[in-house]
Amino acid sequence: MEEKKQSKSLSISLLKWKLNKEELKNQIDNYNTLGFTKSAKKVATALLILSIVITLVLGLFGIVSLGETWLDIILLAVLAFFVYKGKKVAIILAMIYWTFAKGYQLVSNPQQVLWVIIWWAAYMGVFFQAYQVEKARHKMSQEKTEEPVVRYCQKCGAQNQEGSKFCTKCGNKISIS
Repeated sequence: MEEKKQSKSLSISLLKWKLNKEELKNQIDNYNTLGFTKSAKKVATALLILSIVITLVLGLFGIVSLGETWLDIILLAVLAFFVYKGKKVAIILAMIYWTFAKGYQLVSNPQQVLWVIIWWAAYMGVFFQAYQVEKARHKMSQEKTEEPVVRYCQKCGAQNQEGSKFCTKCGNKISIS
């Protein structure tokens, strides 16, 4: 039942931006095993790939100039790769790119304002969810690596906290090496 709830939040409710604590925990705990429609980073990657496909189709049918969109296609492909790899900076760059792309679309075609805003909000919601997951994963990895260093006394073998100059058991001077 919980898995179904998670699936809904990412693939159906595209306008939902913030993950609740249970969703975030599920994303982190099942980071490598969640399916393509249930993982925030995989949905974000899929949306970037969808944008590549749409751009190519529009270019092939002459709706947009394919010559001018190759840079967008390459940029989207690179972003998709690094978003899939879970790189926070790529997710942030995807959000910036998407905001500028939709802003340009609004300026060049103002009669489609509603569709542009909905399209922007749907993508940004997914990007933000992916960012939340990666940020939480990074924070967890930092907490794991910041465990206190334990030093052992060369004389009696007692454990001493990092920064201790003298053994708490025997008073021997603790060497830094």
